[in-house]
Amino acid sequence: MGATSKLNTVYLVYFIIHIPILFCVDLVPFYPAAWYAAAGPLAPLGQLRAYYLEAYKDQFFQPTGVPSFFALFCFLELAFHLPVSIWAVTVLAKKAALRGKDELLLFLYGVETALTTATCMWDAYGWSEELITSAEKVTLIGALLLSVDMWVRLSKKLEAADKVKKVQ
Repeated sequence: MGATSKLNTVYLVYFIIHIPILFCVDLVPFYPAAWYAAAGPLAPLGQLRAYYLEAYKDQFFQPTGVPSFFALFCFLELAFHLPVSIWAVTVLAKKAALRGKDELLLFLYGVETALTTATCMWDAYGWSEELITSAEKVTLIGALLLSVDMWVRLSKKLEAADKVKKVQ
């Protein structure tokens, strides 16, 4: 199994995990509050959200005081991340080589995710040390890895296409 196949497996696992997280954490603000209230049909989501807030002190998921850009990021989770994640699972599960257009979409996903994560982390680094410690401000750089990997793959394909054009 080559490095590309191994990375594709990592991406597959990431997207399989990402889909339930979208529904259970990231997209909850789109649900009516009564659904995840103590007596609502999705009460466990409310409990999960309360645990998440207590454990990770993520100020973006607080009921008030959230920066205005975060609503846009939540919308991107619904309109872009969810469809791309479902698509990625179906494509990556086939274990076939990704086509150029697949890599382009994953590159765009990685760049968008890296930029929105960087924006959130920039804001989070300004949060009070009493609220959240420096150790708790550490984030995963998976989106950056995806972006760089897809850029390298696309660059190789574009270089190969350029060589074919020069020969003709």
